[in-house]
Amino acid sequence: MSQPTMLFLDFDGVLHSLGEAAMDEDFRLIANPNLFCWRSILVGILAPHPSVKIIVSSDWRRLVDDECLVRLLGESLGARFVGVVEVAKESRADEILAEALRRELRCWLAVDDHPSVAKARKAGDTRFIACAPDKGLSDPTVQRELKRKLAAIGFVVARK
Repeated sequence: MSQPTMLFLDFDGVLHSLGEAAMDEDFRLIANPNLFCWRSILVGILAPHPSVKIIVSSDWRRLVDDECLVRLLGESLGARFVGVVEVAKESRADEILAEALRRELRCWLAVDDHPSVAKARKAGDTRFIACAPDKGLSDPTVQRELKRKLAAIGFVVARK
């Protein structure tokens, strides 16, 4: 049986603009309609790929528990949640690479606005999809790249 494709997912700068207010001084979530405003875009992109699972790479993983992460992802994306990046490294890209190795993942992508992800992408690692922190998944270029890469993975899996 083949391993499912994993999507390492950041929140800030991907599912909503970086810098959106999310928590009060006591680290309780606040009501902000701009949070997760691009979640539905990801739901649509992943719809043709039911086997894709999500690993949260966002720093939110350090602030809230898995149950809360699933609620924040919403029903469709929450059902795909399989865990969080558990490895701590110097950069987000290094954390993702180490987590993929720890989980022995063969097929994965990462969507993130962290500068280390953009650097890894520019260095030639095409598994990384870099977002602009103010546009995230609302950027049609990012959407096209994610769709293209998921379709290519699906084609390879279907041929096996």
